[in-house]
Amino acid sequence: MDIPGFLPPSLLAERLESLAYLYQRADAAVARFVAASGVSCPHACGSCCEGFVPDILPLEAAFLATFIAGTDKARAFNLAASGLEARPRDDGRIGCPLYADDRAYHCTAYEARPLICRMFAYSASRDKHGAPTFSVCKKGLSANGGRIASGDALLKVFGVMPPMMSDMGSELASIDPDSSVDRKALPQALTEAMSRVLFLVGLEKDDPLGNGPPVNPPVPQAG
Repeated sequence: MDIPGFLPPSLLAERLESLAYLYQRADAAVARFVAASGVSCPHACGSCCEGFVPDILPLEAAFLATFIAGTDKARAFNLAASGLEARPRDDGRIGCPLYADDRAYHCTAYEARPLICRMFAYSASRDKHGAPTFSVCKKGLSANGGRIASGDALLKVFGVMPPMMSDMGSELASIDPDSSVDRKALPQALTEAMSRVLFLVGLEKDDPLGNGPPVNPPVPQAG
C-alpha cells in the first residue's frame, strides 16, 4: 500500500512520505546486519510484543492510522469511535493491542509498524561512555555464538556494526520537530491519529473509504 499516497495532498502526507523513506532505510540496515551477523529471532516468536507497549510519535501514529484506514475500513472507524487499549495477558503482562496470537507473524499492522518495532532486536545503543553496545535478545539466535559486545569488539564478535537506534530516532524526530517531544503510548497515540486521518480522507471528493459509520454518537436534539 502507498501509505502517504492514500491521503489527499497535505503537509501530513509529505511528512509520511519522509517517514516511509526512513522506514525503508531502517529495514535495509536491519537486513544487512542480520545477513552479516547471523543474529535472528526465533520463527513466530513475538514475545517482545506480548509484554511491551511502545511509546510512539504522532507521525508514527498517523502512519499506522493511514495504513489501517486504507486496508480495513471497518476497523478504522471502530478505532476512531471506541479507541484502543493495551492488551492484558493471562500471565499479567501488558502487551501491544495490534498483536494477534493466531497469526504466524502476529502484528496486524506489520507494514506500518513504528521504528522501535522495526529495530528493537537488531540495533545498538550507547553505553555511559558513548560507545555502541549490542546484545542479542534472550530469546534471540546467534549463528556464531556471540551474544554481547561493545565498541570495537562489535566487529570482532558480529562481523558488522549494528544500526544505531538513536541515529534513526534523531532522523525520525527531525521530520516533524514540533511534535518530537509528544510521545504517547501506542493505543492513545493511534486513537488520536485515526480521527485526524479519517478527517483528511473525508475531504476528498472521491472518498476512498466510502460512507463509513458515524464516528461520534448522535447529539440529542432539544425538544
